Amino acid sequence: MLQDMTDAPKPSPLAAPDPWNLVADDYTMELLPMFELFSKDALALAPTHAGAKVLDVACGPGTLTLLAAEAGRSVSSIDFSPQMVKNLKRRLNGAQQGADVREGDGQALPWGNDEFDAAFSMFGLMFFPDRAKGFSELYRVLKPGGAAVVSSWAPFEGVFVSIMQAMREVLPDIPFGSGKGPLGDPDELTEELRAAGFADVSVKTITHRLPGDTPAEFWAQTQRTTAPVVLLKNRLGEDEWKRVTQGVVGRLESQYGTAPVEIQTTAYLGFGRKS
Repeated sequence: MLQDMTDAPKPSPLAAPDPWNLVADDYTMELLPMFELFSKDALALAPTHAGAKVLDVACGPGTLTLLAAEAGRSVSSIDFSPQMVKNLKRRLNGAQQGADVREGDGQALPWGNDEFDAAFSMFGLMFFPDRAKGFSELYRVLKPGGAAVVSSWAPFEGVFVSIMQAMREVLPDIPFGSGKGPLGDPDELTEELRAAGFADVSVKTITHRLPGDTPAEFWAQTQRTTAPVVLLKNRLGEDEWKRVTQGVVGRLESQYGTAPVEIQTTAYLGFGRKS
């Protein structure tokens, strides 16, 4: 039953590697422009010198890893999804860049204390089953004076909200909530950074706009790159998913028409420094 996928009281299904393995290939190719923008913002928020040691936790497709490596930083990266790790290594080879990329748990980092000048987690730590452990591990591996940046999504807006609303109309028992996601509040992000020991804590709200696709194309991309939707699609089966697609696209086109829709995405970038 769909209730089995609800996010309370059970841990989020996104806290396991399987859904990320399912979307890894399309996630890397299709969401790169958006993730590059926020990764550049994060690197600017915690600037480092050439040769500095940088850590990318829950690195996913490795957008920040590649940007930091290209800027001459010594980068280490970790993710629990074997397919994400494989894709990142392939991308590094293609870009003729090097990084220490490992498959592993961001809640138990395989590095020693006080190793890194800066540490980042772009939309990854937010899904950890034990976020406090994730924050404390970031703190542990940073050198004194080193900075961490952890990002999370603000509550969705625009076409993202419309898709969730359309899905709930087609599937009233849908397991995705309509409120904020993990760390989807600046105060929450601030509190968890401070609880881990970070000083000089601040949260920056950043919005980026990108040219979009038509509603039908945007829904097709959502099916390829959004892990909760992929899980639901696999669970429901092909025939039922055709009904969902018809209903969602019909509702989106009634609201937006058939022309491309601009995408607006807002994220919180939490900053903290190790004393």
